[in-house]
Amino acid sequence: MAATAGYAPPRELVNVIVQSSEKLEGAASLLEMLEDKADNQRITASELAAVRCIVEACAANLDAVLEQA
Repeated sequence: MAATAGYAPPRELVNVIVQSSEKLEGAASLLEMLEDKADNQRITASELAAVRCIVEACAANLDAVLEQA
């Protein structure tokens, strides 16, 4: 995937990148809420697992598309 003037990434790659970016923004928001909660409450394993699932799904989707590129 060298950068050239005429290069346009495949639509699937662009879609996965955009979707992953949006999901990662959601994960970051969840982490921020958990940080606030941690000030005076206990964070549960299921809350952390939800964030981990989002991040792992994004990584897997990006890996799959980048292998095809």
